[in-house]
Amino acid sequence: MNYSQLVTAVTDYCENTFPTTDMDTFIRQAEQRIYNTVQIANLRKNVTGTLTTGNKYLSCPTDFLSTYSLALYPYNTTTATGVSGQRTIVVASTTGIAKGQQVTGTNIGTNALVRSISGTTVTLTEVNTGTVNTTVTFQGDYLYLLNKDVNFIREAYPLTATTSEPRHYAIFGPQSADVNELTFIVGPTPSAAYKAELHYYYYPDSIVTATNTWLGDNFDSVLLYGTICEAFVYMRQEADMMKVAQDRYVQAIALLKNLGDGKQRADAYRDGQIRVPVA
Repeated sequence: MNYSQLVTAVTDYCENTFPTTDMDTFIRQAEQRIYNTVQIANLRKNVTGTLTTGNKYLSCPTDFLSTYSLALYPYNTTTATGVSGQRTIVVASTTGIAKGQQVTGTNIGTNALVRSISGTTVTLTEVNTGTVNTTVTFQGDYLYLLNKDVNFIREAYPLTATTSEPRHYAIFGPQSADVNELTFIVGPTPSAAYKAELHYYYYPDSIVTATNTWLGDNFDSVLLYGTICEAFVYMRQEADMMKVAQDRYVQAIALLKNLGDGKQRADAYRDGQIRVPVA
């Protein structure tokens, strides 16, 4: 069901024609209620950012609603040279480089890892696919941070100057440059540069502006009855009709919740097939 089909269906069900502005409001209110009732996979997004040495703050994305997970991984870049077909490269600096880190760069072998380090010579697990004379990146393992309250961060890590590998994070509050956007705080203060990967919940584009959405294409019943409920409130519809619309919406949202909070978080191999008791 696209936007035009949704508008037509709501108009037919309500036997009333609404101004476009009001219809769009009904739809957006219904979407907001649905997205805050069920956390379907389509509400998740991934972004990456950077934590610098000595800075414990990280800006949230502008469409951020809540956190699914926040992970860090150490990374270092340096210039390197190497011979095609060899497993070694010579780097300008070994600072932050450790055994087991992934190595990427022009003519570095696919999925190459650091096998050993001797002076400025780094031995890799894969051969160079060509002459290496470029900047290479060394990436460490992912570290998932534990969510805490800001008070915990302040009490556990009171000295900003004391740096180490971050272990915890919290939503700190609005950004100084934009009070409408949020900021993370991590603890302890980073002792090195880290890449941050944030997996978070957000509102996808409304069907009002996108015309087609996952919700309209895959679960139009909950969107239809949610919008009708909003329209009935606007019309001051009779109680019995309001109840019918609300009951239909509740039935539809239950099916969506079974998908978003159930099936999308499991699989048959690990959890077995869903079984319905037979009376």
